[in-house]
Amino acid sequence: MAAKRQKLTQQQKSRIAANQQKRLAKKAKAAQNTEVDLNELNLQPGIVISRFGEQVDIANLNGQIFRAFLRQNLGSCVSGDRIRFHENEAGDMVVAAIEPRTSELNRPTPHAGIKTIVANVDQILVVVAPFPDYSSIVLDRYLVACELAHIPTAIVFNKVDLYNPQTEALFQEQKSIYQSIGYPTYEVSCESGKNIQQLMGALTQKENILVGLSGVGKSSLINALMPKTEAVVGAVSENSRLGTHTTTASTLYFLPDGGHIIDSPGIREFGLSHIEKEELIAGFIDLTPLVVDCKFRNCSHLNEPGCSFDHAVKLGKVSQQRVQNFRKIFTSISGGN
Repeated sequence: MAAKRQKLTQQQKSRIAANQQKRLAKKAKAAQNTEVDLNELNLQPGIVISRFGEQVDIANLNGQIFRAFLRQNLGSCVSGDRIRFHENEAGDMVVAAIEPRTSELNRPTPHAGIKTIVANVDQILVVVAPFPDYSSIVLDRYLVACELAHIPTAIVFNKVDLYNPQTEALFQEQKSIYQSIGYPTYEVSCESGKNIQQLMGALTQKENILVGLSGVGKSSLINALMPKTEAVVGAVSENSRLGTHTTTASTLYFLPDGGHIIDSPGIREFGLSHIEKEELIAGFIDLTPLVVDCKFRNCSHLNEPGCSFDHAVKLGKVSQQRVQNFRKIFTSISGGN
């Protein structure tokens, strides 16, 4: 039996929270208006729906949607950002300020450094599916990023209508592993409608984002949850077993009974090169409590004698899969990913 979800130590929580607050403070400082007195403008509150270069679609408190320009030097602006905007003399809407973020999810990019995917969400749903090919290590990479961002996370096992006896056995095992850690899980099918209403109940009155690899069916889930949305859906190549990037920009949709859900662009891999290797353990909430039981205080948990991870696997307290994935990700961060 795998270990139950446990809290981080106070030292670990403090360190991670401090790093997160530094990043958020830096973003907020970059967004401060230093060129005009915002108090002189008739600013309205709104939220960013989607970004297109130096323009954004925004919604006001009444749900009206406008295309707006971003004021120069405003800084990063992403779906979910709470903003203040006004209408200029030319009749154009202009985003004048970005309010401080309560949360943000980041990932590294090859040429642009760390990129913020979304802001101000209070729930992340990682979507996985049997096709394209499932990878537990990709799932664990997402979960690490979510844990370090301190955002509650659930796992959506999509496309259950495509299960065969082998994949059904695999996914039942995976579901058991992550449920025992403490992650809520949902098995859904957009084709049959299985558990779609149950998933909607978990989303309502919350600010959510769907993340996952290309082709796992995030846009299809949006359409199943809200049939009038018409999010663009792509196909999965039979040859490469990879999905196409149909969602090119994160887009926010308002849920009918309150809250919203953001559809994020699919990616082929989710890297963690933006975190320190010492931070990684805090992203594995089932392994964190075991650290104090290692024989050596500086144990890296790779192949040292007396590592508590191996002992816990033998006792059935944690999943061998999770330990193996931790070690693979640790090695990739150490070597640069």
